[in-house]
Amino acid sequence: MTAAHEPPDGIPGDTRHPERLVPEEALGEPGDVQDFLINVGPHHPGTHGVLRLVVHLDGERVVGLDPRIGYMHRSLEKIAENRSYHQIVAFTDRTVDYLAAMHNDWVYCLAAERLIGIEVPERAEYLRVITGEINRMASHFLSLGALGMDSGATTYFLWGFAARERLVRLLEELTGARLTYVYLRLGGVIFDTPPGWLERVDEVVHGVVEEIPRHRDLFFDNYIWHERSKGISVLTAEEAIRLGAQGPVLRAAGVKWDLRRDMPYSIYDRFDFEIPVGTRGDIYDRTEIRVREIVESARIIRQAVRDIPPGPILAPRVPRLPAPPPGEAYARLESPRGEIGCYLVSDGTIKPYRMKWRGASFHNVAMLPALSVSYTLSDLINIVGTLDPVMGDVDR
Repeated sequence: MTAAHEPPDGIPGDTRHPERLVPEEALGEPGDVQDFLINVGPHHPGTHGVLRLVVHLDGERVVGLDPRIGYMHRSLEKIAENRSYHQIVAFTDRTVDYLAAMHNDWVYCLAAERLIGIEVPERAEYLRVITGEINRMASHFLSLGALGMDSGATTYFLWGFAARERLVRLLEELTGARLTYVYLRLGGVIFDTPPGWLERVDEVVHGVVEEIPRHRDLFFDNYIWHERSKGISVLTAEEAIRLGAQGPVLRAAGVKWDLRRDMPYSIYDRFDFEIPVGTRGDIYDRTEIRVREIVESARIIRQAVRDIPPGPILAPRVPRLPAPPPGEAYARLESPRGEIGCYLVSDGTIKPYRMKWRGASFHNVAMLPALSVSYTLSDLINIVGTLDPVMGDVDR
């Protein structure tokens, strides 16, 4: 057998990995349902990106799962070693979690500003919060809509994208882009708001939140969805902490942890908002947390729009080629998928000596075997959807 015709990793007959062979005694008698391995992905809409799942099935039930990653390596950390501090912003919002571009740029800017010693003007901080929370709402609507498609609720997929479109248009009006915005800069943001934009923000987020009861009637309170989500893929608080769960997945398990409240950055300590938590940590709770977080994000946005002060949007006298003294800095923040972090090391030159990125999706994808075993193949697709992974954030 030539290399081109060798069986894929992990299937019976794969002599390259004997530890993955299915024992003959496990195959049962002729006519019995046999254990077998299938690939879900890497090119499969249910894996939300180029994620490959080698799934060991007993009939329709998952008895083993091996996530395979590395199909979307973006080399961000190495690229950063060969770019100036200003240039890196163009890469952070498109090479990692491209559905939360504002948050990627934000966490990098926080680390670089600490390293260089830049103080961000107050108006720029408010604009960062407003755009970051709009991006969080848009990301959650995309996640929930895609989950509707995964579970057969095509109408809700369209509704979720319609709500997201209204939010994306706000960001497009401000930044000129719809996905990768490159809006943040070291020391602030690049554009101030166009005339009437803040009023439109308040109107849009209010309108989006008013539609959520309709979304509940259609999908989240639907009997079929309850049957397919409640009690499926349960994660306890102790297991969530032990496995390193992030963001809505962690909070759905009953752990009330959100960096915006527990380790406040920027100006989040000025806003009044709740941290939604679940009680069962199952598929239903993970979707419910995202719905409730959309409401809380809108609450933060409306407070920020009300209180935003006039003033500059960029710190004065930011060097065009910063060369911070030798040292290191780490920043973290709460993205739509959980905690992301950026670690920078300076050697005194105009380029970072080292960057290390911490992605929330990486930790959530690592939990898939613990969340999926004993459930069915159809459950597995919904489980992946409730983790909301972005593979650029996993592979970096």
